[in-house]
Amino acid sequence: MKTISSLLNDIEITPELQNTFDSIKKELNAPFVPNFFKVWGNAPTALKGIFPVMQYILTSGELDRKLKEMIMIAISSSQECKYCETAHQAFCSMAGGTPEEIESLKSSNTLLENSSPKEKAAIDFAVQISKDPKSSNEEDFKTLQQLGYTISQIMEIIAMSGMGVFYNHLADATKINLDRELLATTPNRNKI
Repeated sequence: MKTISSLLNDIEITPELQNTFDSIKKELNAPFVPNFFKVWGNAPTALKGIFPVMQYILTSGELDRKLKEMIMIAISSSQECKYCETAHQAFCSMAGGTPEEIESLKSSNTLLENSSPKEKAAIDFAVQISKDPKSSNEEDFKTLQQLGYTISQIMEIIAMSGMGVFYNHLADATKINLDRELLATTPNRNKI
């Protein structure tokens, strides 16, 4: 019986799947296709649904990519999804995240107190609703608006939170092996 991780080596790469993989590399600005997407290459129709979530929520929109990557680290760490935590550490670092920010997100699922109050509030809200989506309320929206977020940006934070939970679920259920390429670029990789 094959293990889930062995599926990485058994993908039949059709021209259509190669196009999807090329699009993934372009959207992530990565020189390789992460194992997360390779595993889902075994279910091309499912991948067609999974990829646009990343494409439209993580790599597009009004919020900057660094904030979105920080949200992914905080949620992934909170959910104990080592694959997503590690992958998004690398992407956060590429987007300008500092080793101190990344370590704080991993260890306490938030930024340090002396960090940007605006970024910290967005991350805290995203983590809060990743644990209990029904916990969001008008006060959360008011607080985020007072910090300068628009309604559209708050909705993106909610979408990022949902994406984090969704991608963590997919990564954990398939027990994806960490990419050696991501490990090579991850700060503090000896702590993984």
